Amino acid sequence: MAKMKIAWNAEPIENEILYALIDNRGEMLTTDLQRKLSNMYEDFTRADLMKHLFKLEVRSFIHVVGIKKDVSKIELSKYGQFSDEVRKKIKEFMH
Repeated sequence: MAKMKIAWNAEPIENEILYALIDNRGEMLTTDLQRKLSNMYEDFTRADLMKHLFKLEVRSFIHVVGIKKDVSKIELSKYGQFSDEVRKKIKEFMH
């Protein structure tokens, strides 16, 4: 499990991933996301990232599309069961 570099944070990593995607207009490369999360969590690895992305993809929050061997594109799904607040932010850039 990844440890926080800064102060303790009760926010689940899956939520951090979704917020990062929202901040980047709904899409992001795995390399950029891993860099961002590695700055927040001490021992965050690619294996951790892939595990959390798999959980989010199974729950229909995101789609992951392979680009190169070690790089994938992550996109927010239109069909995820997001909260009203998150859905409103997503609609701002998906239309």
